Amino acid sequence: MDNFQSPEQPVNISSVSRLALAMAFGVTLTACSSTPPDQIPSDQTAPGTSSRPILSANEAKNFVTAHYFSALTPNTAPWSPSSISLPAQPDFVVGPAGTQGVTHTSIQAAVDAAIIKRTNKRQYIAIMPGEDQGTVYIPAATGSLTLYGMGEKPLDVKIGQAIDGDMSTADWRRTVNPAGKYMPGKPAWYMFDNCQNKRGTNIGVMCSAVVWSQNNGLQLQNLTIENNLGDSVDAGNHPAVALRTDGDKTQINKVNILGRQNTFFVTNSGVDNRLQNNRQTRTLVTDSYLEGDVDIVSGRGAVVFDNTDFRVVNSRTQQEAYVFAPATLSNIYYGFLAINSRFTASGDGVAQLGRSLDVDSNTNGQVVIRDSVINEGFNMAKPWADSVIAKRPFAGNTGAEDDKGEIQRNLNDTNFNRMWEYNNRGIGSKVVAEPKQ
Repeated sequence: MDNFQSPEQPVNISSVSRLALAMAFGVTLTACSSTPPDQIPSDQTAPGTSSRPILSANEAKNFVTAHYFSALTPNTAPWSPSSISLPAQPDFVVGPAGTQGVTHTSIQAAVDAAIIKRTNKRQYIAIMPGEDQGTVYIPAATGSLTLYGMGEKPLDVKIGQAIDGDMSTADWRRTVNPAGKYMPGKPAWYMFDNCQNKRGTNIGVMCSAVVWSQNNGLQLQNLTIENNLGDSVDAGNHPAVALRTDGDKTQINKVNILGRQNTFFVTNSGVDNRLQNNRQTRTLVTDSYLEGDVDIVSGRGAVVFDNTDFRVVNSRTQQEAYVFAPATLSNIYYGFLAINSRFTASGDGVAQLGRSLDVDSNTNGQVVIRDSVINEGFNMAKPWADSVIAKRPFAGNTGAEDDKGEIQRNLNDTNFNRMWEYNNRGIGSKVVAEPKQ
């Protein structure tokens, strides 16, 4: 069982430093200009270019939260989440042994206890300031869980471990399951067992998460989740997921999700740990901070990011960086939406906004970034990259004007990529004219 460390014990402060530097950098930029770039109104105009397609105001009306949270089942109302509400008294409290009110010394033990209750009533797990080194697996259950930090800020509660998707199954097993943390009979055993029985030379992206949830209705608030692998590996393929979610109606508020490759992985997998073609999971992320380099947000699901910071830290890869890597099914209209958010990268335009994760021929990743700020670290001439796996060249649909000057195009035409922008600001939002063919 992991021992919960109080803040008085040594705590990894690398993330604190990075966030502090990021904030200081932002202040410095603002001070150098009378009108900061992020405050200058957008000059993005439809249709944009085949490298950078831009939505019209009319088209943008299709890409709002309610549409992303629509149900696949006909005549079913969209999911309309309200703000996370916390009880006066949580069901479980995680903290150092012997502390008044503490029920468990590890987050996993509290999760197990909540699931074992087998109630359809939401269970609340409060986590005292400190650090829990190790994985947390939250299984499918009849009831939903809320995990929240009791600190003043998200960095006060940290869940972290270094897991490399490229490690062998044996190494992964020793890392993830010390001292029988996952055992037959425990609620999350099936999740661990699916991964330890995985065939292949390495554990892969699906099993590399520090926090992995299959819980419908999961809520996370005011904490930090980090895959600590960081820059300890080379620039090769090293999936290292901080947070993976498979459940529907997931809410994430005021959470730092930190890593490098595949930092936040959203799938629609079932309990067999396999992707499904008839299920769309929905996730709302608000007031949060995500950090990584390659495919920071990836997977299959509908995710809305509102007032969220995305920071590219491509010190490991140097030559490439991508924020979004959606694996949206071609027949599903909505994948990832970022609204009122900020995209920051350092360097000389290496970073790109995203690329499609073409896991099979039925995939055509869908993303919209709107009403957001994109800084100068992004590649303006080619903000979207060719797809990963299939290497399909990026091609945006610019459509054609009708006799009234209105742009006519099918936003879901499978001959094109479905990655769009609308009303974005900042130096990195500029539309660069393409050379005439």
